[in-house]
Amino acid sequence: GKSTGRASRTSMSATTVRPAIVPALGTSPSRRRARSTPRASTRRTIVRANGDVPNGSGASGRMGGGTDDNGRMHVPTDAFGGMSPEYKAAAALKNLFTMVAVRVVLAQEQGYDNEGGGMTETYRGLQDYLAANPLRDGNKWLEELMRHPDNNMRLTALRLLEVRKAYAGGQFDFPGMHELAVAELVKENDKLMADYVKDSMSLPENPAMGQDGMGH
Repeated sequence: GKSTGRASRTSMSATTVRPAIVPALGTSPSRRRARSTPRASTRRTIVRANGDVPNGSGASGRMGGGTDDNGRMHVPTDAFGGMSPEYKAAAALKNLFTMVAVRVVLAQEQGYDNEGGGMTETYRGLQDYLAANPLRDGNKWLEELMRHPDNNMRLTALRLLEVRKAYAGGQFDFPGMHELAVAELVKENDKLMADYVKDSMSLPENPAMGQDGMGH
């Protein structure tokens, strides 16, 4: 008879990310019609805190949580409250994307004002809300806006959810950010090292510290 084999389980499980229907960014709730565009389902592995995967299996992820045998630099699991560096950075980007969404909507509302100077009701309401409630945590800020007594502001909160998702999903240049971050870090490292060498050469020689200022 034919022998059957069982596929080996991978070290990381995948979670299906279902694409959401995102309305056009240049429209407000009262000016747009719902549109749906069928998209192919995709599967993506999302690494969470400490390198864990979303299903809680405890399998080690490719990012964060380095060990002695996986070739990655070890970062203590309690360094960022149990979050991997990548997860911490993702949280910061989430706040950034929320602010981007606010600025995009404000700019859109400025464009809708054809009378000049008066601005729209949404623009004034969102601007006043942002002034009274500085955006520090994107999710909490939006959650509070969704409970606003003004129905127009609650609808604006839903609009912001759509805009930030669309921006993060297809507008933000993640590869460019990585390249820029590394380039800037290398440039700053070189500058700091050059300044250190310059300062070390200008210091009076101290036998205890050595010529390099580090006891060598």
